[in-house]
Amino acid sequence: SPAIIGLSIFVSLVISLMFFYLFHISLNIVSLTGLILALGMMIDSSIIVTDNIGQYRRKGLSINEACIKGTTEVIAPMLSSSFTNIVVFVPLIFLSGIAGAIFFDQAFSVTVGVLVSYLTGIMLLPVLYKIVLSKRKLRRHSEDSSLNGNRLPSVMQEKTSLLDKSYDAGINWVFSHKTLTAAIVICILPLCYILFRYIDKEKMPDISQNELIVDIEWNENIHTGENSNRTLRFLAAIDSLTVEHSALVAQQQFLLNREREQTSSETQVYLKIPSKKDIETTKTEVNTYFANNHPAAIVSFSPVGTIFEKIFTTGAPDLVVEFYAANRTEAPDAQIIRSLEKELAQATGEMPVGLSFQKQLSLHIDREKLLLYNVSYEEVYRALRTGFKENEFSLLRSYQQYLPIVLGTEEQNVRDVIEQILIATQPDENGQSNRIPLSTFVSTTPSEDMKTIIAGKNGEYIPMEFYNPRQIENIIHVARENANENNIWDVDFSGTFFSNQQMINELIVILLISVLLMYFILAAQFESFIQPLLVLLEIPVDVTASLALLYVLGHSLNLMSAIGIVISCGIIINDSILKVDVMNQLRKEGYPLMEAIHEAGRRRLKAILMTSLTSIVCMVPLLFSHDMGSELEKPLAIATIGGMTIGTIVSLFVVPLAYWRIYRTKKIKNQEL
Repeated sequence: SPAIIGLSIFVSLVISLMFFYLFHISLNIVSLTGLILALGMMIDSSIIVTDNIGQYRRKGLSINEACIKGTTEVIAPMLSSSFTNIVVFVPLIFLSGIAGAIFFDQAFSVTVGVLVSYLTGIMLLPVLYKIVLSKRKLRRHSEDSSLNGNRLPSVMQEKTSLLDKSYDAGINWVFSHKTLTAAIVICILPLCYILFRYIDKEKMPDISQNELIVDIEWNENIHTGENSNRTLRFLAAIDSLTVEHSALVAQQQFLLNREREQTSSETQVYLKIPSKKDIETTKTEVNTYFANNHPAAIVSFSPVGTIFEKIFTTGAPDLVVEFYAANRTEAPDAQIIRSLEKELAQATGEMPVGLSFQKQLSLHIDREKLLLYNVSYEEVYRALRTGFKENEFSLLRSYQQYLPIVLGTEEQNVRDVIEQILIATQPDENGQSNRIPLSTFVSTTPSEDMKTIIAGKNGEYIPMEFYNPRQIENIIHVARENANENNIWDVDFSGTFFSNQQMINELIVILLISVLLMYFILAAQFESFIQPLLVLLEIPVDVTASLALLYVLGHSLNLMSAIGIVISCGIIINDSILKVDVMNQLRKEGYPLMEAIHEAGRRRLKAILMTSLTSIVCMVPLLFSHDMGSELEKPLAIATIGGMTIGTIVSLFVVPLAYWRIYRTKKIKNQEL
């Protein structure tokens, strides 16, 4: 049987790759992940068909009869199972942004793989089974019972194995404690909401790294030499905590530098830490060093810019409070911004990443005096540029170098430039002009301003960035109250908190639509409005189990864990679909309700356990790997294992109890009459 299943899966994969070629879908990480997920479902379909044929062979049917009857019996429920898997994945492509783009190739892979495996399972696999096993004689079991009115033997008449005895003991316990079992299932529903409410939510899972980028803004007017000396002292202080380190000090004058240029008072430091667990310790030591030695400095941490980080920007702040000046004609004073930052930190107990300021000297040209002395504005501006060596008038091309030619004077400070440079007035009627000191027209005032101007859709704003805040809602509330009280600020908010929330909301809506589509498919399959609810009953239980395991192990609800929840729900309801379908068939054949429940459980027992174990076992290796790919898939594996483990118990024991409660006083019409 395993050889037959393996051969049919190989054929399904080859046919699936043919569809990849026809529809111009490349083999990439996303499409291959979808194909791997589809492969698990291919195994399930093959297991179900093979197990069903084997059951009829053990009942004494010939190889032809067993292949025909065993396959025909599961054609309809397997088709419903395939469609329920597809309708869960396909709506996910409508997620916005990068998430929707990722799910497109994955949804295509799953759709093609599931449909191809279904056709292979009902057309190719029975033929392979007949070819391989046609010469093998299987021992007949209970011939007399099987020939008695074509009625299958009951549970109590067959010799039971240890697995069957364990199942019988479990189902008997559930039916002996109906109220307790129902109460447990009902209590799980609010638990699902509580877990969803409190579990961390993010777009992608955290990738463990032992590398760190430290961005330092000294927040003082220092030259490059002083910046370098401070950086060397800092690296010497943390040398024992790192494996290796390097630094980019001040401006990096690369020709093709795509990053934001650093100023003379900024440094970017790369640190390689011995292990992931030492990252937080290193951050604490770095913050302590700067608090003791350079309290004015602004320090921020970010992950190393891998491809993953470039796409998903996991190092972005969770919350950015954007303060817009109500009076857009006046720039906010540095002291007002500092007091605003201090008030927000005191009111919330959360310290935002500080803002960098620079001290500067503002030059003011008196236009009235220009008119009085008959001096042109352009002449004064040109004299200032020449005095500060900024009057570039040509480029000297020498081999591969481009050297600017600047008209200037000796190195001088601002006061000397203004006082010593003379400006010629416009010639009078006699053609004579006077020379007047530049200080007559130019005055200087010291000031302080933000080093970087940031603007959004509503104009320039003052950003207050929060990383890993404990109470985001409280920060938002305090910021709004502050803006309403002062009347000098308008406030808006951004950050990964909102984008993650939007993604989760979209995911919930899409999954609800998927569940609704699954209900319609099952209603058409069972020709009933009640029985689909029996199958879908276990979805909230499976989701609760997945969320609980994620929460206990310290993982978040993200795209990868959401895929794991979808996978577990899709596979588990397939088991319930087949089990309910067998119950219906047995009751139509005249079985009493309890006997039909027991017999259906025993028929589907091995198939359910095999599909669950294959799904769980293939995910286990991901829990013990530590490369980037495995860490991305780890939340998916945890969610799948949690959902499949509890979902298997629900399919085996809870679904039959719900079926009994609905049909204990009803009868199914014998549609064969």
